[in-house]
Amino acid sequence: MKMSKFILSICLIVSLALNVYLIKNQMISNNKQQKIDLDFKASIGRISGSLDAVGDGNYTGYLTAIEHASKAHALSKHSSYNHESSNITGTTAELINQFRSLYANQKNLADKERLMQGFQQLLAEPNNRETMDNILMLLNKQ
Repeated sequence: MKMSKFILSICLIVSLALNVYLIKNQMISNNKQQKIDLDFKASIGRISGSLDAVGDGNYTGYLTAIEHASKAHALSKHSSYNHESSNITGTTAELINQFRSLYANQKNLADKERLMQGFQQLLAEPNNRETMDNILMLLNKQ
């Protein structure tokens, strides 16, 4: 009788310790995911800031935009926003290509205000496919 209570007590202690360990790991994982998502959104926000500097013969903002789009692209693979329906990884890769082309051809942004609005909308809802398509469309107009 005493032996079965001892074994039961050991099982309960082990079970409790395992649950605490799993909860702690889940919290750490959630915090890492939140950090990735916040870094992704920050990179998207920095892209619009970089593009805001483009104009009047100054095209260096494209280089900074490429840098931030590259970071967003790398983070998008691990972001919780990356769903098949939104294809964030593909879109961020396309942003890099568009900025490279604009820089190489030394072109100004045709509709900078709408482009900035698109990036602000993307910050609010990073996996909105329509917003991403509108941004790419505006960049293709150049």
